Amino acid sequence: MTQDNPVDYTRIPTGMLPFPSAEAVFVPDQLDLAEHLHPLFSLDIATLNPEWSGVLHMLSPLEPYEGLVGEHTEWEGFHGDLLKTNWIGFKVEEGRYRLCGDPRYFFLHRDNVPQHAQSPELKAELEQHYADQHQSYAATVQAFRASGTLRRLEWPDSAPQEFVTQLGGEVDGRANWVETVEFPMHIVEADDDSGDSAVYPLSPAGRRFLHIASVPGWHYRTQGADTIVMFYEPVEGLVLFTFDYS
Repeated sequence: MTQDNPVDYTRIPTGMLPFPSAEAVFVPDQLDLAEHLHPLFSLDIATLNPEWSGVLHMLSPLEPYEGLVGEHTEWEGFHGDLLKTNWIGFKVEEGRYRLCGDPRYFFLHRDNVPQHAQSPELKAELEQHYADQHQSYAATVQAFRASGTLRRLEWPDSAPQEFVTQLGGEVDGRANWVETVEFPMHIVEADDDSGDSAVYPLSPAGRRFLHIASVPGWHYRTQGADTIVMFYEPVEGLVLFTFDYS
């Protein structure tokens, strides 16, 4: 689309389902991931590439309260190739997500009892943050069910928010997430003098992840990343998220 005829993403795009259920998003034995990750929308990826089929889900982590998701567990052995500070990977199994690693990656996971005992103040802060964001998310869902629009409920007379800010296409190689935490990437510099570049995170097998969608997490809650970026590697069926903060 040109600037003279932009897409109005305050309306639900074709192929998108806002606020899918946890049962539709996570594999049955990992439904407790919904405590740490809010489903924002599901997307029929054939609308981006007719050679693809299936549905992918945009997620917003509740951590962090401050800092980056995963940073409080990176020394605990709970990280891996697709589960790093500021990076969260999933394997797609029959349209649902399985976390590519140990769910104790999330500091507030119920099995992180030793970590909670060592950092009781952090635990209390995150528990309050989780409670606030679960409440905010639930209120946004309720308002959407009533109006069909996405609004910031804490802003009086809020204008409708965009369900998504970009679908498909390339992502800006100058974004903060590119350098926030080291991750294998293929960066393609522009042929002209614009300074632009395209960035492709790489799977453990060396395959490119392709951009699917981006959106601010705070469009759906009172707090969230300034941009959630979702990628897809279609050969192995892998989904990867990273997060940009101003």
